[in-house]
Amino acid sequence: MTHGTRREFLAQGVLLSGALLSESAAAEPSSVGVEHRHSTTDRPIFLSTWPFGKPSNERALQVFKNSGSVLDAAEKGINLAEEDPSNSSVGLGGIPNAAGVVQLDACIMDGPTHKAGSVGALEGIVNAVSVARRIMEKTWHVMLAGAGAREFAL
Repeated sequence: MTHGTRREFLAQGVLLSGALLSESAAAEPSSVGVEHRHSTTDRPIFLSTWPFGKPSNERALQVFKNSGSVLDAAEKGINLAEEDPSNSSVGLGGIPNAAGVVQLDACIMDGPTHKAGSVGALEGIVNAVSVARRIMEKTWHVMLAGAGAREFAL
């Protein structure tokens, strides 16, 4: 497998994004992307960067179909990846830092309200995106990190 330059990767990503957006305007909600964009159909796209995100996209689509909430769909879809011990990128299976401690970061944004919440260096909590959402909804903060994020989560 050959690896191109970052510039080639970004160019291909832009082309793919354009193709997905043009095709999705007439399509039903799909498990392709994770953003809510306004259109005449006002349907979300669920998008993941890595292959382990496909089950998360599928869960997000199901949650969206049941609840109609893009935020619920995004959170519950990401929770699936966070709870997978075989996923070393996020959550339960996250790779420890140089000190041997798993620290997680997450953020969530609500487009219509322009609100956001995030956590950084969160320890001992699997569902970091859920903590980020609670920060967005329950505090005036946009980000909590380290011990303060853990205290808030607990």
